[in-house]
Amino acid sequence: MNLVFASGFLVPQKISGVDYFRHLPARYPEALFPEVPVDAGIPDRAEVLARQIAQRFPSGEIHIVAHSMGGLDSRFLLSKNLLGLADRVVSLSTVSTPHRGSPVADLFLGLLPGIDAQPVRKVLDHFVSVGSGALDALSTKSAPQFNQDNPDVPHVRYLSYFGCGHISVALLPTHEFIKLHGKSDDEKTNDGVVSLASAKWPVELAEPSWPADHLAQIGHNLDTLDLHSSFDHLSAFDRIIKSAAATS
Repeated sequence: MNLVFASGFLVPQKISGVDYFRHLPARYPEALFPEVPVDAGIPDRAEVLARQIAQRFPSGEIHIVAHSMGGLDSRFLLSKNLLGLADRVVSLSTVSTPHRGSPVADLFLGLLPGIDAQPVRKVLDHFVSVGSGALDALSTKSAPQFNQDNPDVPHVRYLSYFGCGHISVALLPTHEFIKLHGKSDDEKTNDGVVSLASAKWPVELAEPSWPADHLAQIGHNLDTLDLHSSFDHLSAFDRIIKSAAATS
């Protein structure tokens, strides 16, 4: 099974010896964990993603599992049929991907009236290249145009997953921020970065929401000394792979 795990915004596939998808490289040693420019816009990230997939898997069906922004990169790759890969991709499983944008990106971009985003933005500017377009791509303002420009590929099965359980202290401020600004229950329900309404794609989740915030979904918890989450993300990803394999 040609399996690809696409990572999200700002964090590389491995940092200080810790995997973005904690322990998944060991669990799926034949899979590809592409390194994309962490602070680049979607087109640049998608092109790098496509090249690495084509190089690693020159033939055969492909299944992509993506967390957060990685899902948008993958949708762009499929819609534009980069390197002809859309013809071979069977399924795209997205985990807490902001298909309809995130209010957190709106906050950082200063798109919310009456809220001064400068203090937070000054810190973020040390990590995100000016003009990269990464944050813009994650905003609720840009999402409708992205979705219009990047329609789903008919033969690809799109599966979406989400978690909204225990929220770590690190994500509590953004969790409460999204909850405060949401209008519907699905917009208020969130994992600290992405709302349930935004994560559903194209319509509903593939299974009930996980008891995990945005970081716990991939095995991390900043509240613990070892940074390990108590959520069994390995079993969750096993289910994702099983569902993806059923589409072949």
